[in-house]
Amino acid sequence: MSSPTRFLVVGALAIAVYAALPPGVVSNALYCVVAVGAVASIPVGIRTHRKVSTHSWWIVATALSFWVVGDIAIAVMEYSGGGVPLPSVADAAYVLGYLLIVVALLSVRSSGTPMLSPADGLEAAIMTAGVGLASWVVVSGPRGERVPDAGTWLGIFYTEVDVFLLVLLVFVVLKRRAGSTTHWLLGAATALMVVADYTSYVVVADGPAVSTILNVCWLASYVLFGAAALRHDERPRVSTISRAQTGMARLILLTSAVAMTPVVMSIELMRGTPVTRWGPAVVIAASIIVVLGAVRMTSFLTLLQRQSRALRVAADTDSVTGLANRGRLGRRLHEILGPEGRDGVALVLVDLNRFSDINQTFGYAVGDHVLAEIGRRLVDTVDSSATVGRLGGDEFALVLPGPVDRHDAVAVAIAAQRAVGAPLEVRDMKLTLESSVGVALSSDTPHPRSEELVQRAYAAVVAAKSRQPRLAVYDHTMDIDRIDQLRRMGELEDAITGGELEVFFQPRLDLRTGAVSGMEALLRWRHPREGLLLPAAFLPSAEQTGMLPAVTSFVIDTSMAACRRWRLAGLDIDVAVNLSVRDLVDSSLASKVRTALDDHGLPGHAVVFEVTESSAMTDPERSIDTLEALRAQGVSLSIDDFGTGYSSLTYLASLPVQQLKMDRSFVTSLASDSANLAIVRSTIALAHSMGLHIVAEGVEDQHTLDVLRGLGCDAVQGFHIARPVPAGDVVSTVKAVNSAVGATRTAV
Repeated sequence: MSSPTRFLVVGALAIAVYAALPPGVVSNALYCVVAVGAVASIPVGIRTHRKVSTHSWWIVATALSFWVVGDIAIAVMEYSGGGVPLPSVADAAYVLGYLLIVVALLSVRSSGTPMLSPADGLEAAIMTAGVGLASWVVVSGPRGERVPDAGTWLGIFYTEVDVFLLVLLVFVVLKRRAGSTTHWLLGAATALMVVADYTSYVVVADGPAVSTILNVCWLASYVLFGAAALRHDERPRVSTISRAQTGMARLILLTSAVAMTPVVMSIELMRGTPVTRWGPAVVIAASIIVVLGAVRMTSFLTLLQRQSRALRVAADTDSVTGLANRGRLGRRLHEILGPEGRDGVALVLVDLNRFSDINQTFGYAVGDHVLAEIGRRLVDTVDSSATVGRLGGDEFALVLPGPVDRHDAVAVAIAAQRAVGAPLEVRDMKLTLESSVGVALSSDTPHPRSEELVQRAYAAVVAAKSRQPRLAVYDHTMDIDRIDQLRRMGELEDAITGGELEVFFQPRLDLRTGAVSGMEALLRWRHPREGLLLPAAFLPSAEQTGMLPAVTSFVIDTSMAACRRWRLAGLDIDVAVNLSVRDLVDSSLASKVRTALDDHGLPGHAVVFEVTESSAMTDPERSIDTLEALRAQGVSLSIDDFGTGYSSLTYLASLPVQQLKMDRSFVTSLASDSANLAIVRSTIALAHSMGLHIVAEGVEDQHTLDVLRGLGCDAVQGFHIARPVPAGDVVSTVKAVNSAVGATRTAV
C-alpha cells in the first residue's frame, strides 16, 4: 500500500472516530490533531516528490495553516465558554487563507504556462456575482434582512469567495479536459471545503448534527489535500471531453450568471419589495456583473481582433520562410499593375535546381532551414519596395514595382542567382545550390494582367533550365514553344499508331577497318503540318507524360527489323539505340529486348544500347541493374555524350559498358582548340586503358577525321561520314561510304 493510500485510510478512520464522538473537548482535540497532521504532510510531500508548480503548493500549505489556526482559535473560544463572536480573530485567519487559496489556484502552471488566464478570472467573478445575487434573494430575502451588519458582510465575503473558488475549479477541469489522480484529489478537497463553507452560511438550520457534518467535510478536505501532496505527479490521462463540450459548458455558466440580475430583480418585484428597499447586495452585485461583463466583452473583442490580425498574417505568409505566400504575391502584383497594367513592373522567378536531393539526403527539417536561408538572402538582394515571397516547393518570386527596365530586372535576377549560389553550411558541410531564373516585364505586353505576368515568368524559367547561364527573359517564342509542346503531346499517341514516327540511321565508321561497322537509330516525327521534327521537339515532354515506353518499344522494334534486313542483304553491321532515364528504371526493359531479339532473329551483339552519363546517374542502383540485365542478353552498352556528365571514374568502372562515345562539343573544335585536343587525346587513352571501344561523334571535316585517326580513335560518326538517312537508303549509303573511304585510303 502506497503512502498516500495509507494516509487516506488513517485519515478516514480518524474522521469516522470524530463523527462518532459527542461534541466536546475530545472531539475538538481530535479535529485539531487531524487538521494539523494533514496540513503538516503537505511540506513533506513538496520536499519528497518535487511537485510541479512548487510555489503554488507552498501557498496552499500556508493557506491551510491559516485555516487550521482559525479552527484552533474557534475551539479555544468554544472551550472557554465565552462563545464565538462574528467577526472574530479566527475570521482574520480564514480571510487570509481564502485569499491565499485564490492566489494559489490562479498561479498554477501547466507546461510552463498559467493554467488560468485573466479571462477565466473575469468570468469566474461574473458567475460569483450572479450566485451571490441568488443567495441574497433566496436566503436573506425571506429573513427581511435589508441592512446587513458586519457579520452578514463577512458571510457574504465567505460565500462569494467559495463560489469564486468553485468556479475556478470547474474551469480547471474544463480546461484540462482530463486529469490525474492528484488533480482529482485536489479538486475534491477544494470542492468539499467551499461547499461546506458555503453551506455553513446559507443553511438556516443549525444544531450538533449539522455542525458535525460540516466539520467532517472540512476534515475530509484537509486529508485530501495532504494525500494529494504525498502523491507523485503523473501525466494526465487522455482527454475524454471535447473542446466543444467545454466551451458550451462555460457559455451556459456565464449566461446563467449574467441572467441572474434580471431574474433577481423580477423576484424582488414579485415580492412587492420597493426598489428603494432591495438592499445594497442586489445593487452592488448587479453593478459588478454589468461592469465585469463589459470588461470581459472588451477583452473578448480585443482577442478577436488580435486573432483576426494573426489569421490575416498567416493567410498571407509562408509558414516555412516567413515571406509572402502565393496568394499575397498575386494580390501584391495585381495592386501594382492596377486595372490598366502599369509599365515598368518586373517579376523574377527563382527555381532551385535539384532541391529535392537536400530533402532526400538530410530530411525535410534541414530542407526547410535551407529554404528559410535562401529567402533571407533573396530579401537582401532587393530594396524595401520589392516584395519577396515563396510560391511553394522550391520556387521563389521577387516582385519589382519599378519603374524598372530590362537591364535593371536582369541585374536583380543575376544578384538573386548569385545569392542562391553562395555556399551554404548544412550539418558541417558546405553545399552550393544552383537555380534557374526567369524574368517577365510588364512593358513587353500592353495592359498585362498579373496572371499573364506570372505565366510568362514561368515560361522564362522553363527556358532557363535548358541554357547557360540558367537565366532567361521572357519573349513570345517561349509561349509558342510551350503551346506547341502541349499540342504535340496530344498528337503523339496518334502519331505512333498512325505511322508518323520514323527512324533514320546514321553510319558509324570503324577507323581500323575503314568500313561502316554500325548505324545509330535516330527518331524523327513526320508531322502532317510541321514537317520533320527532331526528338528534342517532343521526346522531353513524352518522358514526363509516361508515353516514352511506347516510343522506346517502337524504336527498338523498328531498328531491329531494319538491322535484320541489312544483315540479310550482306551487311555485317549493328544498330545502336538510345535509352533515356525512364528506360533505365524500367524493370521490364530487358525482357522486352529479349522478345524483340527473338522475334527478329538477331544475335545480341547486333544491338548496341547507348545511355548518357546523366541518365545513368539519376538512379544508379536501378540503372546498373537494368544495364546488367541487358548485358546478359548479349547486347553491347555504350556511354553516350561522354565528358559532359558528372560521373566519377569509380562509378564508370562499375558500369557493364563496352564503349565510350565522346561528346561532339570536344570533337568539332578539335583543330582550333588545344584544350579540347588534350581532352580528346586523354579520353582515348583512358578508354583504351579500361579496355573500352572509343567513338567520336561530330566529325564534320577531313582534317578532324585525320587527327582522330592519328590519335588512335576506334570509330567516328558525323556529317562528314554521312548524314542520317531513312531505313530504305541504308544499304546504298553504307556501300557509298565504304567505297569513298576505301578510295581515300588507297589515295593516301
